Amino acid sequence: MAKVKNDYFQLTADQAQFCVEASELLISILENYDPNKMADNRAQMHAIENNADELYHDILTRLSKEFITPIDQEDILHLVQIIDDITDGLDKVVLECYMYHIATLPPQTVETSRIVSRCVKALHEAVKELHNFKKPEKLRSLLVEVNSIEGEADAAYVSAMHQLFGSTADPVALLTSKTIYESLEDICNQCEYAADVLEQIIIKNT
Repeated sequence: MAKVKNDYFQLTADQAQFCVEASELLISILENYDPNKMADNRAQMHAIENNADELYHDILTRLSKEFITPIDQEDILHLVQIIDDITDGLDKVVLECYMYHIATLPPQTVETSRIVSRCVKALHEAVKELHNFKKPEKLRSLLVEVNSIEGEADAAYVSAMHQLFGSTADPVALLTSKTIYESLEDICNQCEYAADVLEQIIIKNT
């Protein structure tokens, strides 16, 4: 009986699915923000992050034992590392709300979180399409979508920071709000980074 090969395309898509779950939970937490529930919310988010982390390390273990992969091992490793960073970033936003005892969210937080979720979902669709890297038309269109949404996130970040620093917020609120905005924007930056890696994979293999 032939040995079953590791399906790294499916494993990576499964890993990106955890990002989607985390982004949807983040929207729910922020839309219904209650500082008294942040401990429970943090536990929910961390459970997703922990499951994602387990899969990430499982992929690393498989790669360490693999001699032949459908694309370069280094490319798979690079991609799954970034996807893991995205899940960590989503978890970080909730952790910061908890650590800093944020009582009221900055004005554009929910709107920005929705952009983040769209970016994460677009990346997930692109990762699911990676197995067709030799016929990359659809994959490339999905990468363009990721980059386009990341551009929206940049604009939202600039707008939010402009509004924040033009307000009369006290120094602590200013600092914590700035931190939340930066963390949300960084998630989209990581999605764009992952899209760049996917584009490099196409170029190297076609």
